[in-house]
Amino acid sequence: MSLSLDEIRSICTPAEYGLISSSRSPAIEKLSTAELKKNAANARKLSDKWQKLARGQSRSQSKKTGEPNLDSRSYAKQQAIHDAVVAYEARLATASTITTVEAAPKKPTTKQRTATARVSRQSARTELLGVKKTLNKAAKASTPKPPAAKAAPAKTVAAPAATKPAASKPAARKPVATKSAAAKPTSKTAAVKKTLVQTAAKRTAKRAAVASASPTLAEPAKKVVKTTAKPGIVVPTTEAKAQLAGRAKANRVKLSNRTSNIAGHVSGKGKRTQAKRDSKGR
Repeated sequence: MSLSLDEIRSICTPAEYGLISSSRSPAIEKLSTAELKKNAANARKLSDKWQKLARGQSRSQSKKTGEPNLDSRSYAKQQAIHDAVVAYEARLATASTITTVEAAPKKPTTKQRTATARVSRQSARTELLGVKKTLNKAAKASTPKPPAAKAAPAKTVAAPAATKPAASKPAARKPVATKSAAAKPTSKTAAVKKTLVQTAAKRTAKRAAVASASPTLAEPAKKVVKTTAKPGIVVPTTEAKAQLAGRAKANRVKLSNRTSNIAGHVSGKGKRTQAKRDSKGR
């Protein structure tokens, strides 16, 4: 006869009560296969432990009274735990026949993908290198006749050279043609130079004739360029020139100050001094 959970709580520890309560419906249906195996192993150990104690107690009782003691707490606890073991094993038997959905494999990380790709590329390179070497060896072995093909044309070239000894005549004519061709440009350049010299001489002669025909016009031009004084006006001295230069510079500075920060700085000087006086009075 199975005990109720309230009776089991009164005779068991919290850990033992948790094992027994989990073996009953609906808690047992929520357990996974790993949890069922773990609980079954723990319940089996506890069942063996309390079975040993219950047998020892019933043996001592039978020696005294002649009958085994089947109403002890140890025997009741052992029976409750044994029922839990049976429930766990039955649930494991049914769970093994049920097809479970396997978890999807985790996606590899970027580092793992890079490592696998590197390994695959390296293996592909080695395979291609081996194929390339074998193809090159086969190509070299299949073409061993290039030297014989080169020796035949050498003989054919030597034969025509012996049959044509008159090839030296055109070579003698070429220097004559080059000399005549070189002589023509030299004569042309000499004529061009001669005409240039003649035109230059004519141009200089014309300039000299113009200069000698009007000698009086050159002198007034020089006087106008050198002097700017008019009749009746005294030429300023060096001191007067220095004063005029100073005044011109002062005017330039005055005009530039109107459109620069210097004018604002100078105009605000009075305000700054007044502010200093006011601050001292405070």
